[in-house]
Amino acid sequence: MKTEKKTATCTEICEYVEKEVKPGDIVRLSLGRCYIPGEVITNNEGVLQIDIESDMIKGLSCIDIEKLKDFIVEIEHECKDSCCVIEAKDD
Repeated sequence: MKTEKKTATCTEICEYVEKEVKPGDIVRLSLGRCYIPGEVITNNEGVLQIDIESDMIKGLSCIDIEKLKDFIVEIEHECKDSCCVIEAKDD
């Protein structure tokens, strides 16, 4: 699987999530001190419904990326043939 690493502002990351993340993709969000891994169920204009798979939290959760953009540290987005890791930089 091809992995691409890059940096982007939090605003650019929000735009990326809105346009590129599709149902069935895997995302791993680092928001502040929270790490949220899971499968995307829906993406409604940047509001992700994620089936979270971690040791402490399991189940569906909705995450509004735009409202949490000040806390974005990194997003890892995995789709069928590639993985994109985007590290946040200052706007």
